Amino acid sequence: METIKGKVSWIDIVKPSEGDINWLKKTYHFHHLILDELRLPSARSKVDFHKDYFYFVYYFPVYDPVEKVSRRGEIDFIVTKKEVITVSYEEVEVFNGKRKSLKPESHILLDSLTLVHYLIETLLSFQQRQLIHIGQKVEEVSLELFKEREKQREQELLQKISYLKRDISQYRIIIKPQRHILESFFQGGCNFLGTQCQIYLNDLIGEHMKIVDQLEDYRQAVEDFESTNNQLIGLKNAQVVRTFTILAFVTFPMMLFSAIFSMNTKNTPIVESENGFWIILAIMVAAMFVMFAYFRKRDWL
Repeated sequence: METIKGKVSWIDIVKPSEGDINWLKKTYHFHHLILDELRLPSARSKVDFHKDYFYFVYYFPVYDPVEKVSRRGEIDFIVTKKEVITVSYEEVEVFNGKRKSLKPESHILLDSLTLVHYLIETLLSFQQRQLIHIGQKVEEVSLELFKEREKQREQELLQKISYLKRDISQYRIIIKPQRHILESFFQGGCNFLGTQCQIYLNDLIGEHMKIVDQLEDYRQAVEDFESTNNQLIGLKNAQVVRTFTILAFVTFPMMLFSAIFSMNTKNTPIVESENGFWIILAIMVAAMFVMFAYFRKRDWL
């Protein structure tokens, strides 16, 4: 637990222990249901208003390079007139530097509204930076899409697109509901935090919507890339099928004549004549070239 004091205090608790929970209970007398919530990550985001404080759960995405997908991070806020208490269940990288940079005389510590706005804005900026890896992958896929590719490269590209779609979907699932949390927080919190609350709300929702819009652009781009990739693979497969079909038709005369002249019947022409084998072979090759010339004339080759 770390405390930064000014006109209001920021109390940041990471991986809350039973001692932290007991300290909050004795010092602030928060409702026991809220204290129970703080022991473990919450199942859903929520906002609860009480007489002297309010509590809300805020989710944000954190990229996991091992699983190659964004997972859900959580910050719980308890806001009073004089304190903003944040509880996280893992180290929040973006908060580490902020704790060190805040000084007691900082204007951010003038009141609870300014501090809450500052912390949520920090999380939104972090989310914006988290989009960088998605943007880079979208650009990689767009550059690789029209390159000449072997079968293995095609499978790798398809895998990249699949991982990217999953990451974007998870990111959207995490961040989209947070707009409702922000609106609920300020709708009920404005009476508690003051008349300037609406200005802060509009600023945060604006930043949130920028992230949602950018993510939607990425999602649409990936869907377009996937559709184009499927069309290119389909075209390539169609060309292969076409080639094999033409080969089957070109060699059809050879198989036909071979079957005819191999029939075990009397008086089969040419078979018993001198040089019969070469005559039959010449007929087969000639028929094959006729079929080939016909296909070329019809622009099927």
